[in-house]
Amino acid sequence: MPLVNSKEILAKAREEGYGVPSIPGYDLEMVVGMIMAAEEKGSPLIIVFNPGLMSPRVPVELGVPLIVNAAERASVPVVAAILEREQSLEAAVEGIRLGASSVMFDGSSLPYEDNVEKTKEVVRMAHTAGACVEAKLGSIARSSAAPPESALTDPDMAVEFVETTGVDALAISFGNVYGAYGEKPALDLDRVRRIHAMVDVPLVMHGGSGLAEGDYKRVIESGIAKVCYYTAMAREAGEDLRGMMADAGQDAPIYHEIIFRAIDHFYTGTKRLIDIVGSSGVV
Repeated sequence: MPLVNSKEILAKAREEGYGVPSIPGYDLEMVVGMIMAAEEKGSPLIIVFNPGLMSPRVPVELGVPLIVNAAERASVPVVAAILEREQSLEAAVEGIRLGASSVMFDGSSLPYEDNVEKTKEVVRMAHTAGACVEAKLGSIARSSAAPPESALTDPDMAVEFVETTGVDALAISFGNVYGAYGEKPALDLDRVRRIHAMVDVPLVMHGGSGLAEGDYKRVIESGIAKVCYYTAMAREAGEDLRGMMADAGQDAPIYHEIIFRAIDHFYTGTKRLIDIVGSSGVV
């Protein structure tokens, strides 16, 4: 199965009413474990590299080709995406040059007109290269307290933004937050349903870690096609390795045993996430 872009798999998810998991792949263990899970479950998968988080320790010149290489060898459709929460056209260009099939440009902190113009520029460049673009409208917080109305994505503005920029997917704000939820989130699912009915591109949820399983089902039924997930799985990986070290006592594990344990963790965690978002068996 060749490397695909996000438009190919998210359009089907939007039409058929399931979610596609999007998970960062920052090293070989993560990427191998996640693709093993997707292949076993028959699920599409989006693997993300975030240079703003990982560079310079893991350069984008190594991180993106790692994902691309693995995706090209997978038996299920895998998207290699570069996530850039900065307003950086250069990062998007570099990601596509390295083989990324999709990019995320986040101009949501800019004035609306600037977000539109910069997003249009990224879309023109990406589409010329055969890649897809996800953009963002609205502000996503790092606290699960109810956000102000002004931070949420305005449905009418979303229509104008999609039509003007030509983006392939839209990340929206509806009470979702980055990181783990400290309390029950105030998710405005009516807003999601309105936007879903008004625009013709797949909708994206950032801040997908740590919800109750039933919340994912309701979010996807409301119109979300892509669920971004990281913090909960990453923290569980750290806890799992800590338990491994404790069990080893005085006999520290050999490093390759740690690698195998990490692969197993992301394999198991990704299988569980695929079941939660309903993408098992859709390939």
